[in-house]
This record gives sequence, structure tokens and C-alpha cells, in this order.
Amino acid sequence: MPLSISLPLVLRYKLRLCEIVFTPFLIAVKPILKGFVKERWCSLQKRNVSSGKRFLENRRIRGSMDIEDGGAKLIDVARLANCSPATVSRVLNGNPNVNEVVRDRVVRAARDLGYVPNGSARALRSTRTRLVGAIIPTLDHAIYATMVDGLQARLSEKDVSLIINTSGYDIDHEYEQARLLVERGVESVVLVGSTHRPATLAMFEQKRINYVYTYTSKATEAGAAVGFDNEKAGRTAARYLLDLGHTKFAMIAGITQDNDRAAGRRDGFLNELERSGIDQGMVPVVEGAYRLDDGRTCMQRLMDDVRRPTAVFCGSDILAAGAIKYCHAEGIAVPKEVSVVGFDNLEIAELTSPELTTLEVPARDMGRIAADYILASPSQRLHLRQRELAIRLIVRGSTAVVRR
Repeated sequence: MPLSISLPLVLRYKLRLCEIVFTPFLIAVKPILKGFVKERWCSLQKRNVSSGKRFLENRRIRGSMDIEDGGAKLIDVARLANCSPATVSRVLNGNPNVNEVVRDRVVRAARDLGYVPNGSARALRSTRTRLVGAIIPTLDHAIYATMVDGLQARLSEKDVSLIINTSGYDIDHEYEQARLLVERGVESVVLVGSTHRPATLAMFEQKRINYVYTYTSKATEAGAAVGFDNEKAGRTAARYLLDLGHTKFAMIAGITQDNDRAAGRRDGFLNELERSGIDQGMVPVVEGAYRLDDGRTCMQRLMDDVRRPTAVFCGSDILAAGAIKYCHAEGIAVPKEVSVVGFDNLEIAELTSPELTTLEVPARDMGRIAADYILASPSQRLHLRQRELAIRLIVRGSTAVVRR
């Protein structure tokens, strides 16, 4: 009984003694421990940042390898942002339950690495997406409608869906549309022409997304091409007008900046005239967007020139229709005073008065064959990578033999 009473007293006494002895010591070393912990924490953070910089530098140095292995991956972003892949996934999927500082770090890392979420890779974990993307310059005036119709009809036969985006003839905007298509998980992309931002094509190659050019017959090492020779089209228009006896020429071209098709038709037209002894410097070329008003304005500039042309080649039926409209308003007889040739053979070519002589683009065949390339096996694609289709001169009432 005395032992049971004295034991708690002894314990309390010992605890009190420890408190008296160690409290001054703890008070003395507390600032030292606090400084040590802070120093170690800062050192750890600097090491993480340095590691992240080294990792990013290695990614830049290994640029060529990035293309081979599919580019930056989610785990790469996680390493650079110093967080888990799950956190990166939550940030990129818009989960609000992520610390703001961590969120900024992830977004910055993804931007520095050029990371694009690959929808097709996600889909391949379960099944193929059966999605194809197409980026066309515009939906106006049905310039590209026939090609897209042929493309979609052929794809639908194999239960493949088509997503259509527009670029507005702006290759920077096209890049943004391409990113959206990649995020949607498309397996292939159809492009118009061969002039694009290098970053756009690099993104497709990194994500192993097939792409095919249309409206051009010039394939590249990575991109297939189904279309026609734009320079040959320009030469055909020039040769036809030369054969009618014309010697005073002009051209209304589309905007040629970042537009290899418009530039090709212009160059072919001028080169063929030069081969026939007509100095290119004597052939005025004005550029306009593919709008009726631009065709009318450009025609006014040409006809106000001292050396009025007797033959005008237009880079689009839309521009040609605007040109003829101006001539009607000003009492200039077509084709008696000036012959006009268009390009595309759109429906509007038969609605002008007189009906428009034009070059017909094999738009539907182009879309169908581009779809065949996309649907083909890798071995079959080797034989479909480059297809040049024929263009056809459609002679109507807007052209005539020059008056002497």
C-alpha cells in the first residue's frame, strides 16, 4: 500500500526535475533549430528548381529524340513542376481543388515543354477514336465545300467521323485549330496547301498524327499530298489567252502571303507569259481577298491604268465575278473589250453574265482520294503519298479572240 501511493509521487518528482533541467536548454537551442530547418528547406527548394532547369535543358537538347518518342509527356510535366502526375492531370482537366501555386507551376511547365494533351493517346487505351480533322481556310462561297463533301462521304463509308475547323487563311490561327484537333483525339488531319507553321507540323509528327495536304501536289517527307500543280494551272490560263491573240495582260490574285496556292498560280501565269516574250514587269498583278467586293475593286484599279489590259486572269471565280460586275457597272463589254478567266469552276461561274471561262479544280476527287490515303494501311500509304490530279479548262462566254 505505501508503494502504490509513493510511485505517482516519484514520477511527478522526476518529471518536474526534467522540466527544471531541460527547459533552459530548449529555450537556448530553439532559434538555432529554427534556422537550421529553414536553411535545409531553402536548400531543398533550390535543388528542386535546379533539377527542373536541368531537366528542361535536357529536353531542349534532346529535341530530335522528342519527335521520336512522341514529344513531352505528362510525367515530364510532373517532374518539371515538382509534383505528381495525378496533380498535373487534375490541373489540365480543370479540377478546382488544386493549390494555386502548384497550378501555376504546372501550367508554366506544360508551356515550357510544349506539352499538348493527346486525346488520341487517351482513346487508344480503350479503342480508336475514328476521328479525322480537316482545317480549311474558309467556309465562304463554298470554295472548299466540294472537297470536304468528297472527303466526308468516303470517310463515312468506313464509319469515320470528320471534324471541320477553319483558319481564315491565317497560319497562326491554323496552329490553334490544330491544337484543338489534337486534344479532341483525331487520328489524321487534312490540310489545305503546303505552307504551314513548322510548329503545326511538328506537333502532328510528335503525336504521330498522319496529315495530308490538298490543293497541292507537293508532298514532303512526312506529309502526303493529293491535289494539282498550281503553277501548271497558271500556265494553262496564260497559254489559253495567248492563243486568243492577247498581248496586254493583268492578273487579280488572291492574297499570296502564306498561301502557296495563290502564289503558285501567279508565278505560273507570269512565267508562261515571259516564255512568250512578254516582260513580267509589264503585267500588273493586284491582290485581293476572295470576296466579290475585292474583285470589283481590283478590276477598277486595272481598268483605270493607262495601259488597260484586254485579258485578266483571276485567282478565283469569286474575284472574277466581282471583276465582271465592275465591268457591267462601267459599261465595259466582256469579252469584247476585256476577256476574264476565273479559277475553281464554282456554281457562281454559270451565274455571271456572260458565263465565266474558268479552270476546274478536281475538288471532289481530291477529297475522296485524301480519304483513301487516311483509311489505307501503312504499307498502302507508301503508294498513295503523292497524287497529282488534272485540272480542266472550261470555256464559256467571258473570253474571246482579241479585236485587232
